[in-house]
Amino acid sequence: MKQQPVKQKLRIALIIPTVIAAGLFTASMANADSGWFGKGKHYGSEHHYERMEHLSDMLDMTDDQEAQLKAILKNAKAQGKANKVSRRGMRQAMMSISPDDPQFMTKVEEQADMAASNMKAKMLHFAQVRQDVYAILTEEQKQKMQRMIEKRMKKMERRWDDDDEE
Repeated sequence: MKQQPVKQKLRIALIIPTVIAAGLFTASMANADSGWFGKGKHYGSEHHYERMEHLSDMLDMTDDQEAQLKAILKNAKAQGKANKVSRRGMRQAMMSISPDDPQFMTKVEEQADMAASNMKAKMLHFAQVRQDVYAILTEEQKQKMQRMIEKRMKKMERRWDDDDEE
């Protein structure tokens, strides 16, 4: 009779760590899905270009195409890093404006105009990079890339729809 409580204690000793591990795993997966690391995390422009390097594998590029892709992305990353410094300066300039200043709103509006022009330049640069990458692809690769983009857009729309429901 005394051995049954020992077996129960042993089972409990095995079950509790398993339940805790399962709970931690579930919590970490929920965090990953919500964007702490991985899926929903916001990437800066230089990280975006690093992810574009995987196009060579996904589109079965030739060695020549891979070399051209690397050259395009290397140039894009360098320009992205230069723009990052200017964004930091703009943020610091914005935070240095005192709300007590009588010209506060005028200065903020100037900063907003600068930010808008920088965003426009960033979008145009990214569009140019996309156009350069697209130019080195064959027709078959272009079609495959278009299918990948459409699949990604559908996934994003589903995520946006899920966000709207909350």
